[in-house]
Amino acid sequence: MNNSKQETLSVLSLNCWGLNIVSKERKFRLHAIADRISLEDYDIVALQEIWMRDDFEYMKAKVATKLPFTKYFSSGTLGSGLAILSRFPILSSTYLKFTLAGRPLKILQGDFYVGKGCGSVCVDHPEIGLLHACYDGKDEYEAQRITECWQIANSVRVSAAQGRHVILAGDFNSIPSSNCYQIIKNHAFVTDSWLEIHQDSMTDSLSRLERNQLSATDCIQLFGITCDSPLDSWTQHMLKQEAHSKNIGDRLDYIFYRRTPEITCQQSTVVLEEYIPGTQWNYSDHFGVHSLFTMNGHSNRAIGNFAPVPSQLARPDFTKLLPSTLDTAIEILALDQALAKTTANKNLVKSSLSLIVMFGLYVTQIVLSVKYKDDTNTILLSTIICGFLIIVFSISAVVYLIVGFVSGGNEERSLNQYTLDLRVCLETLQSQIRRESLGSTETSIPAGHCLTQDESSFSSSYSTNSTSEGL
Repeated sequence: MNNSKQETLSVLSLNCWGLNIVSKERKFRLHAIADRISLEDYDIVALQEIWMRDDFEYMKAKVATKLPFTKYFSSGTLGSGLAILSRFPILSSTYLKFTLAGRPLKILQGDFYVGKGCGSVCVDHPEIGLLHACYDGKDEYEAQRITECWQIANSVRVSAAQGRHVILAGDFNSIPSSNCYQIIKNHAFVTDSWLEIHQDSMTDSLSRLERNQLSATDCIQLFGITCDSPLDSWTQHMLKQEAHSKNIGDRLDYIFYRRTPEITCQQSTVVLEEYIPGTQWNYSDHFGVHSLFTMNGHSNRAIGNFAPVPSQLARPDFTKLLPSTLDTAIEILALDQALAKTTANKNLVKSSLSLIVMFGLYVTQIVLSVKYKDDTNTILLSTIICGFLIIVFSISAVVYLIVGFVSGGNEERSLNQYTLDLRVCLETLQSQIRRESLGSTETSIPAGHCLTQDESSFSSSYSTNSTSEGL
């Protein structure tokens, strides 16, 4: 990128809801999305839930003239569902698989089988990240989402520490008041582009909402609603997940970025909220987010609330996270760890019971064969029934053994490790706060304080991180 002049970067993030069979009118909608994107002037498009390769290939061909560089991330048994379309050359790509992503027995949710993770592409422009959504609106996976966001935040910090611009976009399945949002924003030192543009009008909008002066249509733009809107044709009758505010929906899709003198946001809106032309269907069960950034090579770092310089982010103890946020996250992880251990033990018990039943059926079959040795029909029938049940319970014993011993043990120990990591961060933060309260002079940079200093060695190459959470 030429830093000698000012230019813009147009970024779109959209959850396409492209599940095979499950998603209604999938192929028609995905083609409509491709057609719509081809008419716009986006520089980078971050797509989630584009599960079918045929849909991606159509998308790729349709936008080839405007977005010729693409990356489709493959991960797990069913893929990641993530894709990036870029106007600029993609120099490299990587994929960091999340340690924890779903559970094997939750087959219909599919999280365990899609290999959720963080995909990264390096382009000749800013860096992008995508986080795909979970499908269960309950807090069952809150602990896993915390660990995923911790991984993402640390990945973003690594990229930023190398002097790269960072844009992190996608469906995070978390509202702005959640722990996950706070970890992303305050540990990765990224700015919520939509909130940055609309925060000054938020107080007035909330006041008008309380006085019932706003319609659901007004709320989409005023509050950045992207999911569970009563106006979305796919969610208005049956919400996919419990909306934080059922009257207006939720803001779950974000475009975060590392705000520096070289890149600032000038516009952010909710898009693709209208019906597909000629139909009564929306493009997806999520609306998209579009942010327009200004790229300026001659800004003054002393003016503006900018992200820390790379040298600061190289310190792992440098964070804006509050002790209360870390305390809450640690508590959630500890509870889920105990639950994981209990669930693993229950699965091992089920495996043992299946073995006992299987052995009992085997004995029963022998006894019936001896008792009715002259009755061929009875022996045949008992053999078929007992044989079938033996197969069922033998499979059950193996499945519960693997899920309880392997998957359950992995989840429990992984949660324990993340708990330890967060405790180290919390203890370091608390010790720094104590030192500050005692007025001691430390040579290290205090956590939670962003010092403004010239970034003399800003890299002119750029990277893109893309994060995925599976189906």
